[in-house]
Amino acid sequence: MRFIPRLTFPILIGLALALPLAACGSQGADEAAVADLDNKLVGKGSDPEVNAALNDRILVDPDLTGNANKNSLKAATKPLAGATPADGGYDGDASIEALDGAKLMRAPKATVVAAENCTNCGERRAATLGGLAADQGVTRGKGTCDAKLQYGAGWANRMPAEFPVYPRGNVKEAGGVDGGICDIRVVTFTTSAAMQNVVDYYYTRARKSGFNAEHQILAGEHVLGGTRDNDGGAYFITFNAKAGGGTSVDIVANNGR
Repeated sequence: MRFIPRLTFPILIGLALALPLAACGSQGADEAAVADLDNKLVGKGSDPEVNAALNDRILVDPDLTGNANKNSLKAATKPLAGATPADGGYDGDASIEALDGAKLMRAPKATVVAAENCTNCGERRAATLGGLAADQGVTRGKGTCDAKLQYGAGWANRMPAEFPVYPRGNVKEAGGVDGGICDIRVVTFTTSAAMQNVVDYYYTRARKSGFNAEHQILAGEHVLGGTRDNDGGAYFITFNAKAGGGTSVDIVANNGR
């Protein structure tokens, strides 16, 4: 075993005492720096405006808290259904002055149809645009017209001139059968416009084009439909309020372009 000479013990003791003293010196310097910073921020020599801002109360308006970050991106509640862009709405929608030269007309108050008299609505409503066309008798043919329906976005541009897609509406689905007794057009689209504005828009177009127009509520769904005697024209339009605002619309009509 190797022994440490007796003369080295004072040196070791001196080193041991120097270490905590050095640590205390460093800690003291840090505390002094923090105190100096605090004095500059809130002491006598500090900026009074900064001092007031740091010490002022935080005010919260409960009426505005619900609107916080309302334009921020949020996770979707369900998978996206398509790649259509967000609908910016129709400029001046709340007060449309004219429709192809016709002044906007107010649709009459809807008549509520009793559930027992509603054979093709609610849970019994057709699930497809073709089925809806068959149920509403818009086609001149019977039984097979919906089976001939061809789907494609291009059909939205071939709707009858009287019943086009609402201005700046987003088409979700469209279809049609070209010519013959099954000459029909169907389209589903959404718009940010309020339902009453959309109903008034199509009511005006129908009446100014020689169609009659009946406004009903079938199983909670607003419906506008009618015919025109001189050419056998017919249409059927459903309107549903969208969650978060806007309107979802289905149109079935014959005599398409």
